[in-house]
Amino acid sequence: MKTELVIEYIPIEQLTTFKRNSKTHTKKQIEHIANSIREFGFNDPLAIAGPENTILEGNGRIEAAKLLGMDVLPCVRLDHLNPEEQRAYVIAHNALCLETGFDDATLFAELEALKDYDFANYGLNTEKYITTLESLQRKELAPVQKAHYLISIDVNYNDRIIDMIAKMRSMEGVEVRATCI
Repeated sequence: MKTELVIEYIPIEQLTTFKRNSKTHTKKQIEHIANSIREFGFNDPLAIAGPENTILEGNGRIEAAKLLGMDVLPCVRLDHLNPEEQRAYVIAHNALCLETGFDDATLFAELEALKDYDFANYGLNTEKYITTLESLQRKELAPVQKAHYLISIDVNYNDRIIDMIAKMRSMEGVEVRATCI
């Protein structure tokens, strides 16, 4: 299904909260969202549906916008979904973010590069992440003297195999032995 989303700017007083929303927001989280909006802008439109402009997604953002004194917000209309699909979308949208995590190496590199940036206003304790990631890096593992891997190669790709074996032999710490089975 292809639906083109259009951003509409709707006054806050014309928006209605979704009564069955199971997602909760703490006061502290609303403050963090408000801090993010103040710093970066309101970059994520609310998802709304119906003649009452019911907010399907973005209840935390609207509360943060109210704290900031905003009176008009960007919205995308999801009227192409039927009422049951709208209810399912609310749950799916909120639950999907719970499945995510971080790539620790990338997060560590980004936090190191942005170490002078204060993420505390957005609820992120970077010191905790950096300390945890550094300790993971320092964790001593029993040194491995040699690891042996058996790799089967189809000799019908002889030219490619020769190139691959040559590359492997040029790698430090790699020993290549060939046997015919």
